[in-house]
Amino acid sequence: MHALTAASLALALSGSVSAHGYLKYVDHKGVSYGLWEPFSDPYYSPLPLRYDRRIADNGPVTGMQSKNITCNNGGNDPTNVGIIEVAAGDVLKLVWDQWGSSHSGPVMTYMAKCTPNCASFKGDTGSPWFKIDQFGYDATKNPPWGSDYLARQGAWWKVTVPPTIAAGEYLLRHEILGLHVASIPNEAQFYPSCVHLRVTGGGSDNPSGVALPGAYDPQDTGGILIALYQINNGEKIYTAPGGPVWSKAAAPLQTAAAPSAQAYSATSFAPSVRGAATSTTTSRAATSTTTTTSRAATTLATTATTRSTTGTTTRTTTPVTTSRTTTGSTGGTVGAWGQCGGIGWTGGTVCVSGYTCKVLNDYYSQCQ
Repeated sequence: MHALTAASLALALSGSVSAHGYLKYVDHKGVSYGLWEPFSDPYYSPLPLRYDRRIADNGPVTGMQSKNITCNNGGNDPTNVGIIEVAAGDVLKLVWDQWGSSHSGPVMTYMAKCTPNCASFKGDTGSPWFKIDQFGYDATKNPPWGSDYLARQGAWWKVTVPPTIAAGEYLLRHEILGLHVASIPNEAQFYPSCVHLRVTGGGSDNPSGVALPGAYDPQDTGGILIALYQINNGEKIYTAPGGPVWSKAAAPLQTAAAPSAQAYSATSFAPSVRGAATSTTTSRAATSTTTTTSRAATTLATTATTRSTTGTTTRTTTPVTTSRTTTGSTGGTVGAWGQCGGIGWTGGTVCVSGYTCKVLNDYYSQCQ
């Protein structure tokens, strides 16, 4: 499959599953570090250099007791991943490709020190994780749910690398938990991403204590097995799962009563092509340049547009099948994990091939 065809497919898919999303960039001091894009990256050769663990698609992890909960569906492969150099105390902007506010729930961020390094560490055994940030439900904010706040401010989130942690390599695990159908056991939807960091400076703290899998209980009626309306109506107090934020974590950065929408625009890119050399053609621009080792704003400021409109791309690629296959939607067909029914629903009701419209409650049916 040519890159152009793959990119066109990616754009069709992204439109059909607009309620879901994945972490797309980490912005560190104005430099955008590209993360795995599941609907286009598998079709490129050489594979792009990304700074997080691969994910299968933009769908959720629903089996919270499986090892997929650690770093999402995708195998949690720690090899061949770039690492972002940061200092303790630095602020990172975590940018999602999109997020729909219909999937209300908390936003949580954890870290775990990689032993001996992130190229071999998976974090799916023991209790290496510690929470550095979270926004669950806060009635004083508008909107009160962390994920809705993230969506309204432009589908991004800011966190601070804890100032006193010891230097070394870490996984940064950022996650949204969608609770829109969580009143049904094991239907809560988790969207985690694991980014590789190398932290310098700092102090001597080596926190840990949270197990993933292990920290999330399907029967947790305070944070997972809940009905959103009960929280929204003040009938129950919400407590995000995974325990409290580590006591020495920096203060949260999402503090305004109402966020102001400010869509993220990447202007400076970190290297994103793995294995590029003088004999390798890696151009994605219409001019067919070679040996592209960084994503200049002039060629890749908006990757979706560049990949889909390029008329003379020279890249040839080999298709790679991910673990969940979807196709673009036309004529009202609903993509994977999209809404397909419910009281008051006026959209499509027929799921793409391989998916069935499942009734989750009177107001929400979903292609699964």
